[in-house]
Amino acid sequence: MRPDKSLPVAEKGLGSPLVRNAALFVVSMLLVVGFWGHANFYSLGFMPLVFVGGAVTFVTLKLIMWANGSLGWGRRSAGTLLFPPGDVKLVQYCAKTVTVRPLRRTRMRAGSVYDAKLSVVSDRAFARLLVTDVYRRRLGQLTDEEAARDGAGSLDEFRRRWAAAYGRWDPSEIVRVIEFRPLGLSRTE
Repeated sequence: MRPDKSLPVAEKGLGSPLVRNAALFVVSMLLVVGFWGHANFYSLGFMPLVFVGGAVTFVTLKLIMWANGSLGWGRRSAGTLLFPPGDVKLVQYCAKTVTVRPLRRTRMRAGSVYDAKLSVVSDRAFARLLVTDVYRRRLGQLTDEEAARDGAGSLDEFRRRWAAAYGRWDPSEIVRVIEFRPLGLSRTE
């Protein structure tokens, strides 16, 4: 995989990480203060309990938030990746971990989560995908490995499928190769 060279834009105001973390720490301390009524249970004293308990609660909540973000559970979808019906099982069971798309039709970003759907108007996604890499390549430079990861048995089969889907095979056409991994499966209808 290639490293993503794009830099995130710093958020300001209530969306900034500093404000969110400060609010999370205050809420953590307030939770501990709420338990002060059980004074006989705590022998540390009020102020040490507030700071130690608040810090432990804060760290625990940050770990949960990190797990949600890094595993994609709590992430909002950045958009939709459309697949033909024949690709549903391939995507869900990791037999297809790459999709090759015309350059003009895609604007995917590495590190973003996308819903895999059969159509734009479909309400239900059959999988959530974490895009791990996005890069450009000429159709003629695609390898057998990329064709296999796209779900084709061979490069010749990939060429036939491409020509059927997009009208022609032009080896000089620049395409976008999108690598992904499924985060979770959804039921298909």
